[in-house]
Amino acid sequence: MISPQESAAGECPTTSRIPVVALDVDVVTDTVASRLATSLLGHVLYLKNQIPLPIVQLSRMTNRQGNTKATKMKAELLTSFDTLASHLVTTFSALSTALARVNASPSANDGGHVGRAYMAILVGPSLGTARSKVIYGVDRFATRIWGTREEVDEADEESSGGEECPEDSEDDEDDGTSEDGSLEETEPDEDAPDGDDGTNGGSFQDEKEAKDEVDEDKEVPIRPENDYHHDHPPPLPIPHQSYAEEQRFLHTADRLLARVLASADTEGHGISNEMSPSQIHILLRAPRRFVHPVWVPRQNIQKQMEATLTDFINQSRPLLQSDELPMKKKKPVEGVWVTAKNGLRDPLVALDKDVNVQEEDEMIWWSWDGKLVGFTDW
Repeated sequence: MISPQESAAGECPTTSRIPVVALDVDVVTDTVASRLATSLLGHVLYLKNQIPLPIVQLSRMTNRQGNTKATKMKAELLTSFDTLASHLVTTFSALSTALARVNASPSANDGGHVGRAYMAILVGPSLGTARSKVIYGVDRFATRIWGTREEVDEADEESSGGEECPEDSEDDEDDGTSEDGSLEETEPDEDAPDGDDGTNGGSFQDEKEAKDEVDEDKEVPIRPENDYHHDHPPPLPIPHQSYAEEQRFLHTADRLLARVLASADTEGHGISNEMSPSQIHILLRAPRRFVHPVWVPRQNIQKQMEATLTDFINQSRPLLQSDELPMKKKKPVEGVWVTAKNGLRDPLVALDKDVNVQEEDEMIWWSWDGKLVGFTDW
């Protein structure tokens, strides 16, 4: 169901410093992105020596030492990890909505329904003094405005109903005409003994005019289709999956991520690194319009993180195996790409900056307001 990415440049095989996980899907949904983000965090914690055992094994261990410092640190980390995992589910949904609104903005260059999402895992005492930076990039990330499916359906029903309004109104007018004629023929006979000429006819005319005004108020204006799609792009037709099918897919994606990271480590492009326990910071790149209660904008690290992202994207470029990798004094940025079955798009496209972007569409970095602290004693 899921297959690794296969790429080629001419007749020579290519390689990249950044490993790529290619899923057998058309787009990467928010559910898949959040699941693999959580899985990657677990790998980073273990490979960076922030936990003594893989996160799954660590969570299954029983506390045999009682109320010790190590037991307390383990419990705090597992609690924070579970909290972050639940937050990431809604985070990528909110990010999908924010990016969809950016694409629908008049200043947007790309009006498509896929984008790129970036999350960063920093290990170090603070955001500005991180000793390790791991970038999680999601290409072909499905963008859609969540919560508007029913609104789109209602709008379609109203539009189709609005087109039938003229016919309905003509029928109403015909019915009203026939009723008027019958009333005009019967009313003189009923009103003749009383001698009230035209009194009931006038009241009926007033009632008819009031009815017409009510009908006009009920008419739904037909909104041009182009205007509707410009403001709110329709959701992507994502194939329906049962819960069991979705869980099998996610488990397979987890295993593929683990294999890709292991393969990259054997080729010298892995993220394994022995580090002393420290704090772990989670960052997310999202537009200013992004809304989520557990993420805080960090303007003070904007320039630093954009430079880190640029390094990550530059290292994602395929290189001929015969070419020598340039040597750098500082350790290169680590990370992994997750993309769909069509493969990773040109990473350099993500470096393009739109100078005319609206303020609410500007991409900034946000930090998770929780706390993750590594430990080694257990």
